[in-house]
This record gives sequence, C-alpha cells and structure tokens, in this order.
Amino acid sequence: KCDRERVSEVCLAEFLSYGPQREEGKERKCLLRKTDDGKIVKWDVETNDSLRTLEEAFQKVELSLGFDIELKFDDNVVYRQRHLVHVLQLILQVFFLTNGGTEIYNDTRRNSLEQAINVCLEGGFQGIASEIKGVFKNPGAVPKIKDSNLSLLTYGTLK
Repeated sequence: KCDRERVSEVCLAEFLSYGPQREEGKERKCLLRKTDDGKIVKWDVETNDSLRTLEEAFQKVELSLGFDIELKFDDNVVYRQRHLVHVLQLILQVFFLTNGGTEIYNDTRRNSLEQAINVCLEGGFQGIASEIKGVFKNPGAVPKIKDSNLSLLTYGTLK
C-alpha cells in the first residue's frame, strides 16, 4: 500500500526513502504522481535511480554538463512577493512559469503573461516560461516581453 503525502510535508530522511534505495535491503516507499485528470497513480518509469538532494546534484554532476532546476510552488498557496522574489533570486537564471491564462490559479500572478512580465521585471528574472496556448491566446504580449528584454520559453502542444 502506498501512502499519499506531499513532498513539501516530509523531512529529508523520509524524502530520500522514496523510490529505489542506495543501500541494498533498505525499505523503499512508493512514489506516486498526479495525472492531468487528477488521478493519483504509481510512478513508473523505465529507469529509476535513488533520489538526490540539490547539494548532491551540484557536487556530483560532471562539470561539462549543465542542468535545469525547476522549483515547484504549491498551486493553492499565494506566496508573498518578497518571499517569492527572494527564493527565485537564489538561482542564476530564473524564468517565471505561467500557463498564460489557460488555467486559473489562486496566485493571480500566474494567470496571465502581463502578470508574469511584472513579476520578472520586479524580481530581475531572465524571462518567462509559458504554456504555448497562453502565448497564442495573447500574442500581443510577445512584443511586450521582447521590449522588456525578457526571454520567452514555451512548452506544451497545440492539440
């Protein structure tokens, strides 16, 4: 049986107990994920490795490699602007993630490209990562993003 817990609610030792373990014979907890339709299912992938801390990733990755770090914020929490900016400024190149208005969040800053521009300018971020449908829904925001000297990355499909 798998218990349902949010990653933000577990301590480090418990977090590291999920999935494959580094030490043979050590008990492993089941990893779960939420599907797009809201169902909770067992996390199955072709190749698994034990979970790592961010510190280990920085120490053990080959120097010739780069990698992206994605911070997940709770969709149901509206973070104070000062806290949000402080956390995000700890990273060198920050892109503010938005769905560009294709979904509505409690934190209104995630609900439009215009709000994302404001967050980036106030926080000194490098740019915006937006769901592509949000960009097509509001193409007028693209010149505003460019004029603000921000980068724009997109993700998603047009299905």
